[in-house]
Amino acid sequence: MTPAAKIGLFMLVGLIILGAFIIKIEDIPVGERGERLRVDAAFPSVAGLDRQAAVRIAGVRVGKVEEIRLDGARALCTLSLEPGVTLHRGARAQIANLGMLGEKYIEISPGDPNAPPLAPGVVLEGGTPPSFDDVLKVATDIGADVKRVTSALSESLGGEKGAEAITDIIANIRETTGELKELIAANQANVNATTANFRDFSTTLKDELPRIAEKINALADQLQGVVGENREDLHDSLANIRDLSERLKVSANNLNEITTKIASGEGSVGKLINDETTVDKFNATLDSVESGVDTLKNTIGRFERFRLEMNIRGEALPGVSDSRTAFGFDLWMTPKRFWRIEGVDSPFGPSRTTTEVITTTYPDGSTSSITQTTTKTQDKIGFNAQIGYHLLPSTTVRAGVFESRGGFGVDQDFELAHRPLKLSLEAYDFSRDVDSSPHLRLEGRYFVTPNLFLMAGWDDPLFSERSSVLIGGGVRWVDEDLKYSLGLLSGVRP
Repeated sequence: MTPAAKIGLFMLVGLIILGAFIIKIEDIPVGERGERLRVDAAFPSVAGLDRQAAVRIAGVRVGKVEEIRLDGARALCTLSLEPGVTLHRGARAQIANLGMLGEKYIEISPGDPNAPPLAPGVVLEGGTPPSFDDVLKVATDIGADVKRVTSALSESLGGEKGAEAITDIIANIRETTGELKELIAANQANVNATTANFRDFSTTLKDELPRIAEKINALADQLQGVVGENREDLHDSLANIRDLSERLKVSANNLNEITTKIASGEGSVGKLINDETTVDKFNATLDSVESGVDTLKNTIGRFERFRLEMNIRGEALPGVSDSRTAFGFDLWMTPKRFWRIEGVDSPFGPSRTTTEVITTTYPDGSTSSITQTTTKTQDKIGFNAQIGYHLLPSTTVRAGVFESRGGFGVDQDFELAHRPLKLSLEAYDFSRDVDSSPHLRLEGRYFVTPNLFLMAGWDDPLFSERSSVLIGGGVRWVDEDLKYSLGLLSGVRP
């Protein structure tokens, strides 16, 4: 090979090497790398960013800044990205630094991989990190604030007054720490005891908790089994409760009807409450009774063993839309024997049945007879005249006249909520014409005070046409408060 050929070959190799270095240094796309993706990104400022600066995704270099130009008041950068890089809708660009003093580069957030690819010609919105000037300005503002704080502290703590204040603060801290030390020393035993109790409690809880949990689980299993076995009974119980609620609703409606009638002045109780004439007569009666009681008490006062109890009561009978009132007294001859005399305004007085035969004679001399039967209810006002006897300390039997008919009764005394409760059963009128069964009366009296009682029960349950619940109340007087109570009642005026 001639020298000229050798020189030419050497120059060709040098040119090839130089071209490779230029392509490498300038990052000129060649071959497959020539099909790069070019994207524009707009930034408010690109201070410190140069052409050929790196473009990275997740810190990995994927391209370079190909061109920087001014677009109005913002900087527009053309980014050249390697083949295979895909940007999606929502992609953004951010200028970042490699370290505190490193070179600047552009970090791209490629967007949501599930979003559509970025459309051609879309300009990425870019952001810039805070500049050194911004940091310096913030530091300057902080320094000014610190200076103001130190000036305020200097004014507050400077001079003799500041020194005295600091001395007082230190003295207070020393005194507080001393008192705290004494308090801890004085209560060290209590603190130790409390700590020991907590330690014992935690130990006990640690031992007992598994057993408690096991018992709770066993109880839950048993409850589940009981509920499963008695599911039908529970359904029946709920049905009974539903039926009971319906009956209570009917009873409430009946009570509302009764109170409405009383408020409108119907019946004996309504007239007693609303009719002024009735009240006047009642007050006059009470005055007369008071006078009679005084006379009676003066007559029998010499017998110290006698005891007099008077009562007045009224009751509503919703089942027959009527009421019953009674007024009378019990005269105790001995601690075990008494007489009961009462006047009763009953809704059903004694009834009498009469049979009459009517004979008619016609002009031709023939006759015809008609038998007519008439049942008449006599006056409603009846009376009670009974003798009672204590068989047991809480059981009393009575016999005699009940609402003008013969009968007997049994009283049983109880105590409910520290108050007397008297249950009574009366049976009378065994030969009444309207029905073959006697008149039964079930009654309970609950004394809300020593003188005031409430009543509830069932009247004539064996005769469906007259069967009814009874609801009412009354007042009882004894020797000590009889004159005083009657005097108060006689003074009541509408």
